[in-house]
Amino acid sequence: MATNAVSGSIEDIIAKTTNAASTRKTGGDLGKNDFLNLLVTQLRYQDPLNPTDDKEFIAQMAQFSSLEQMQNMNGALTNSQAFNLIGKDVTASITDPKTLEVKTVQGLVSTVKMSSGKTYLVINNQDVEADKVTEVNDNIYNTNTNLSSYTNLIGYRVKGAVYDSETSDLIYLSGDVKEIQKGVNEDYAIMDGVSATISAVTDSTSTDPEFIKNYLKTNEGKQVKITIKDKNSGYLVPVTAILKSFETDVNGNITGAVVLDDLPVSVYSVSNIQNSTTQTTK
Repeated sequence: MATNAVSGSIEDIIAKTTNAASTRKTGGDLGKNDFLNLLVTQLRYQDPLNPTDDKEFIAQMAQFSSLEQMQNMNGALTNSQAFNLIGKDVTASITDPKTLEVKTVQGLVSTVKMSSGKTYLVINNQDVEADKVTEVNDNIYNTNTNLSSYTNLIGYRVKGAVYDSETSDLIYLSGDVKEIQKGVNEDYAIMDGVSATISAVTDSTSTDPEFIKNYLKTNEGKQVKITIKDKNSGYLVPVTAILKSFETDVNGNITGAVVLDDLPVSVYSVSNIQNSTTQTTK
């Protein structure tokens, strides 16, 4: 039984496949993997009596290389454009994977994420693919700063300040920057692994001498509102962050030393940048 040969150029096969994809309502978009599969299929089932000409094969490979470069360039542009959307009000159309219902998401872009080769915008705590954005709106909260210029801080250990707007007390802390966020009045570097000294619990009070100890044990790994203290200046600053861990002495008493994650500091206060301990540790 003879095998049917696949005849025609790559363009013909793409056209046929695109039409078939459109019939299946899959969108008809072909990527570089589809292109390569089509090329391999054409070579596998070519007519042995009339094989693909060398020049035609080279031309098709050149088409494949050009397609790959265009897609890589498009990906780089998408990433750059996505970072420029941080802090802007956008509207996006997304499809619910369960109901297949098309929904509209609107809000400020707080973060940009990269996952599995795709770029996502965080809008109202929801991950949205960057290419789903349909509208970008100016709003009164936008500042003139280019937030993307601070993304080079991500992955580095920096020294930045937290402060109390009421007392003007300011404390410098060091931590690993994991993301950059847009604020109403200023932009923030979100730091992990920040060592600090706790002075009081901000969101609760108690006369129990064991209160801070019990509070820290109960809220380890959770978001806390505490007041931290600078040992040298005595300045006090209230902060909100994730309580990663705390220290105790040999008797189990709280020493006051804590490690915080998700702590925001103003990007404008960053005074020192160095390689992160997570980068250098193997």
